[in-house]
Amino acid sequence: MPQLSDNLPDCRIPTLKWLRQLGCTYVIFQGTDEVDTAHKGYWTKEDVLPHKRNCEQLGMTLESMMIPIDFYKKARFGEAGRDREIENVCKTIQAVGRAGVPMMEWRFWPDFYWDQRVGYYHPQGRGGAIYTANDYSRVANAPPLPEVGVVGEDEMWKRCLYFTRPIVEAAEKAGVRLSMHPCDPPNRNMRGAARIFARPDGLRRLLKEVPSKANGITFCQGTITEMGVDVFAEIKYFVSRRRVNLVHFRTVRGTAPKYTEVFIDEGDIDMVQAMKVWKDAGYTGPMVSDHTPQVEGDTPGGHVGRAFSLGFMRAAVQAVNTLS
Repeated sequence: MPQLSDNLPDCRIPTLKWLRQLGCTYVIFQGTDEVDTAHKGYWTKEDVLPHKRNCEQLGMTLESMMIPIDFYKKARFGEAGRDREIENVCKTIQAVGRAGVPMMEWRFWPDFYWDQRVGYYHPQGRGGAIYTANDYSRVANAPPLPEVGVVGEDEMWKRCLYFTRPIVEAAEKAGVRLSMHPCDPPNRNMRGAARIFARPDGLRRLLKEVPSKANGITFCQGTITEMGVDVFAEIKYFVSRRRVNLVHFRTVRGTAPKYTEVFIDEGDIDMVQAMKVWKDAGYTGPMVSDHTPQVEGDTPGGHVGRAFSLGFMRAAVQAVNTLS
C-alpha cells in the first residue's frame, strides 16, 4: 500500500479534513509560500510546527513540505547573493528536520511559469471539462525571456550543482530526504534556456553527481510520460536504486513538444498496470494524484477532480493487491 495523498495548497483544518475523509493519512504540503509569515527568506522550527500540529490533530502525518521556489531565485539565475539564499535554504531544511518532517521537495529551472509564456493553453475535454495542454510550437519562435536570457546546459548544471551539494549536505545532517521534481514541461530548451531535467538521463546524472541517500527524486509520472520514454522501465530503474521519494501518479495524452493533461482514466498509459509496476518494484512511499482537469462546480483547488483521481488510485491499489 503506497502512502496515498495529494499535493495540498495549505494545512488548514478544512483542507486536511477533505483529504482525511478520502481515506488519506499522509500530507504532502506543496503550497508553502506563506509558511514564512515574517518574510525572512527562511523557516524556523516555530514556522513549521503549527502545520504539523494541524495534521496531528486529525491523526495525519506531515510527510513532506515544498521548498518555496522564491527562496532560491538568485541561485536559479546564477546571480550574486545566491550564497545567502543557500544558507537560508539550509536553515529551512534544518528547521524542518527539527520539527520532525522527513522530506522536502524542490525544483530547479529558472523560467518557473505555468502560462502562455511557456506554451500552456486550456482546451475543453470530456463533457466540457477544462484541460491543461502544452504546445511548444506556440513559443518556439519567441525571444528568450528577458529575466532569464540564454542559458546553456553546462551553465545550468554549474548553477544546479552549486546549489544542490550544500543543501544535500544540510539534509543529511538534519535527517531529511530531498525530492527533486523534473522540469515541466519537459522541453530540453525553453526559449533559449536549457532544461537539464527534461529527460531521465538528467535525473540519473543528478543522483550520480550527488550520490547521498538524502538526494532523491519526485517521479512525476505525468512529466516522465511527456518525455516520450518507457515509463514502466524508468519506474523500475529508479525504484530499484531506492531514489524515488515521492510519486505524482497522473497521465497525459501525447508527448512533448505537444501534450494534454487528461483525466486519470483516459491517458496514454494504462494506470492500473502502472500501479502494478509500482507494486512489483516494491514502492511503498507517498503517492499523490497531482494535476487534474477542471470539472463543473469544482473549487479553485480542484477538490472534485482530485477526489476522482484519488478514488481511482485507491481502486487501482485494491485491484493489483487482489489480482496478485
